[in-house]
Amino acid sequence: MLVFPVSPDGDVLRVHCRPVPLADGTAAAIVFVDGEVDAETTPVLQEALLNAVDGYPTVYCDLNRVVFFGAAGANSVAAAGRRAATVGHRLELCGAHGLTRQVLAIAGLDRLLTVSE
Repeated sequence: MLVFPVSPDGDVLRVHCRPVPLADGTAAAIVFVDGEVDAETTPVLQEALLNAVDGYPTVYCDLNRVVFFGAAGANSVAAAGRRAATVGHRLELCGAHGLTRQVLAIAGLDRLLTVSE
């Protein structure tokens, strides 16, 4: 698990990746995100997503426990989505709700990636 408690106002972001076997014999990864995704904490999210899309053909990013999601988070997700497409893999976002869902929509990521609640 990666933990990023560095921001001056005490924001904490916890991110961990878990492989999940699929029925077809391959594996996917679930990247669990918990906390605030802002300019201070985004590097840990981006690192986790890029590592996951490099290593797994399908990556699910669970945003259910995100309490704040800013534009920097959208940029990290976009970068990971581009990397996934470049290597022929897939990134899907799940658990997106409230502000997180709104930021993803404003950034147009809901048209580029599968986004679900």
